[in-house]
Amino acid sequence: MSKIQRIVSIVIALYLLLVLIDRFVLVELLIRRVGLSVLIALFEAFAILGVGFAVRGALARAWRAEDADLTRDFLLGYPVFGAVCFLTGTLNVSSWSMGILLVVCGAGGIYILVRRFESRPPSMPVIAEPLVLIALAIVFLCALIAAQAPPSSLDELAYHLAVPWTWVKEHRAIELPLISVSYFPLGIESADLPLLTILGQIGGGIASHFLHLGAALAATAMLFRLSRGNALALAAIVTTPALALIAGWSLVDWPLIGICAILVLALDAGDVATISMAIAAGLLTKYTFIPFAIIAIVVARRWRGLLPGIAIGSIFFIRNLILTANPIAPFFSAAAPHVAGYRAPFLSDYVFDGHFLDESLGASIIAACTLSAGALPWILIAAAVLLFLLAPSSRILLPFLAIPAARSHRPRRLTRVLLGLSIVVQLFLIGYFVDRGGAFSLLSAAASDTEFLAKQRASFKTVQSIDVLLPADARALVIGLNETFWFARRVRGGGNFDGPRVSRYLEMPTPEALYARLKNDGITHVAVVAPAPATTSVAQKVAERETALSSAAQRMLAQTLDRYASNVAPGAGATVFTLR
Repeated sequence: MSKIQRIVSIVIALYLLLVLIDRFVLVELLIRRVGLSVLIALFEAFAILGVGFAVRGALARAWRAEDADLTRDFLLGYPVFGAVCFLTGTLNVSSWSMGILLVVCGAGGIYILVRRFESRPPSMPVIAEPLVLIALAIVFLCALIAAQAPPSSLDELAYHLAVPWTWVKEHRAIELPLISVSYFPLGIESADLPLLTILGQIGGGIASHFLHLGAALAATAMLFRLSRGNALALAAIVTTPALALIAGWSLVDWPLIGICAILVLALDAGDVATISMAIAAGLLTKYTFIPFAIIAIVVARRWRGLLPGIAIGSIFFIRNLILTANPIAPFFSAAAPHVAGYRAPFLSDYVFDGHFLDESLGASIIAACTLSAGALPWILIAAAVLLFLLAPSSRILLPFLAIPAARSHRPRRLTRVLLGLSIVVQLFLIGYFVDRGGAFSLLSAAASDTEFLAKQRASFKTVQSIDVLLPADARALVIGLNETFWFARRVRGGGNFDGPRVSRYLEMPTPEALYARLKNDGITHVAVVAPAPATTSVAQKVAERETALSSAAQRMLAQTLDRYASNVAPGAGATVFTLR
């Protein structure tokens, strides 16, 4: 094909594509609905890239744009940028403070990107197996469909997005003692502060989805590097339902797996700067990284770079030490959340359980682990087995399974067939879940964002009714509901499994003492939400979603409201009490 013919074909293809987009009304509606969110998320991705490159360059004492690794620097910079947002937020959270931070870091990221492409043209990894490409395309197409929908998963609404949104409303990153998981490392969650301050709840939530989708793509690229071109192993990991279904959600599991893959690659290469940066990024992301990093470092016997990484990654540990005298709060403290015993300790339930669809490990990732090679993968598998005996959430197991699966031997013919069948079955499960989630109704313009949310979360209408009853300057204590993200007013409430923590807060010796505590915390209203009809019979799910109070807490709250409530206003499924 001649050069002229190639240029002509590209021009014609672009013209026809533009005509199709122009005439296809649904594409126009999608762009109008999420276009701004995607653009802001893309600009923040540049900011994250700039921070990742700058901090790693400081550790390596060299800033050469031609050495920039876009996927590596993005994944490592993600929680570090969030930590910078958090530190800024301890002083002020507003559109101007977050906007300045975003613009400065984003300009640096764009500069690095341009210089990198000038010195070294971009290259795409080559995956020679068409079926693997099709599987990856299906997974990320489903993730794209999920990403364009507003946040509606329980974990997003209870803490991943609820905590930074509360900081936005309070204009500062403050302590939230009723939400136990607010003491977790929040590097990834804090990176949503600029998006939420600029775009609000729906726009910022969708932008966060697309930013996390970018992290999932970057983590996939790092896993492919780790697999040394073993495309089937890559597909076995990416099509794992517990990963594929959340690729478009605002959860931390994809960035964490990408950081773990970078750490292993850096340990193999003896890259001290990247080791330091990966340790820092992992510590800023999730407690689960700690045992993973200890195993990886001890097996590799590489100690250089540990101290700088620990120093940078200790931000949230130091915060916890100051606030609670416990660096790994809320664990080993009163009313700590229950991590163990979340699931029944049966492998079959972890492979697939209809009550835990988005936590299903499937078959392919575990099967690929059986082909692992080397000491580190098998030690990680042993650690996963030990954690499995504690029956935690399957997402805690993912780093300990994904890395060994990526380091597996290339399978022979029969094993390839079995892995391929597992991947196909999992793709059907992923498609079913995305269809059941109702995100297609947004693409077809059959439902608006608010209609979608009202259908997906029964709590959404309750939240709206409470918001209407609260004045603009109110700060309400919400009892009986842990999904606090959609409140436009300032609220306080518990998170997942935080019934005991809220009960301890309310269990005061006298109504006068509880009233004094509420007033001292700035609480002006108390919203009591009636228990919604249970949508599941699984005890763990019910305990996760309900904020059940102890009898002592119920009695003290009732006595306090009887004595100090000046007004009572009923809402849809809730009652709002105004404190004197």
